[in-house]
Amino acid sequence: MSGQDSGTPSGVIVLGAGGRLGRILRRVWSSGQVAGRDITWVSRNPISSISTEKSVIWGPGASVAELPRGASVLALWGVTPGPGRDLDANVSLALDAQRLARRIGADRVLHCSSSAIYAPDARPQDETAPPAPPNAYGRAKREMEQALLARRGALPDDPRACVMRLTNIGAADSLFGSLDSGAPMVIDQFADGTGPARSYLAPLDLAAALRVLLTYPLEDLPALINLAGPAPVAMADLARTAGRAFDWRPAPAGAMPMVNLDTTLQTRLIGPLPDSADPQALIRQWQEFGEPAA
Repeated sequence: MSGQDSGTPSGVIVLGAGGRLGRILRRVWSSGQVAGRDITWVSRNPISSISTEKSVIWGPGASVAELPRGASVLALWGVTPGPGRDLDANVSLALDAQRLARRIGADRVLHCSSSAIYAPDARPQDETAPPAPPNAYGRAKREMEQALLARRGALPDDPRACVMRLTNIGAADSLFGSLDSGAPMVIDQFADGTGPARSYLAPLDLAAALRVLLTYPLEDLPALINLAGPAPVAMADLARTAGRAFDWRPAPAGAMPMVNLDTTLQTRLIGPLPDSADPQALIRQWQEFGEPAA
C-alpha cells in the first residue's frame, strides 16, 4: 500500500540522524516532535540521544518492525565530498528511502539535493534552470534526482518524492566548519577584491521549511523546490560577525564567486526566510545549534 492511501501520517522518520545536519536538527527539534508528530531518528550506527528522542539503528534491507507505520520520511542521509567517499551512493540512498517509505506506507519522502547541481552563475537560479553541475558532487546529486524521477514514472503509486535543493546550511558548511574548529581562516579573494557570497539557510529557517513541507497537502507538494535565504551572504561578513580574523588568498581557478538560488516558489509555499540572509542571525543560530566546541 502506498503512503497516499494510509491516511494521516503517524509520525516523522528522519534518516541520517547521526550526520551533521541530523545533529543540528536534533538540537532544533529537541522536544522530539515536529508539527505535533513524534520523530523517530534513524541512524545506521548508534547515536547518543536525549530523553525526549526515539532513536533506531536501521539500514536498508533490515526489518522495519521498529519504525512507525504511515510516518512521513525525511531523508537527510547522503554522501558529501571528501577523500575516498563514494558520491555515487547518493543515488542508492535516495532509492532506499523510497523503498522504505513504500514498505511502511509513508505518504511522502523529502530528499536533500543541492545547489551544486546548478551551473556557476551570479544570477538567481530557479528550479527550471537546466542542471549543469560543475563538480562531481553536483553530478551525483543530479543523478539522484534523475533516478527519483525515473522511479516515479515506473511506480506512479509510490510515496510522493519532494526533492529539496538545499543551499549552504548555516552551522554545517565549510566556513562554519572552520569556525567550529577554531583553525586559522583563509577566504578566497577574486580579481575585483571581493570574496565568495552564498545563499545560506539558517537552522531555524530550515526547520520551518521542513515543517511546512512535511504537512503540505500531498496533491500540491512540489516535486522540486529550492530552499535558501532571500539574498546571498558574503563569507567574509560571517567571519567578521563571529569575531574571527581571517586572511585573504587569491581565488583558485574554478572557484565560484556566487551561489544564488531563486526562492520565488519557496516564498509562495513557505514564506520568506529572512534569518538566512542576516549574518547576525546566522552566527547566533550557529552558536546555538552548531557543533559544540571541542
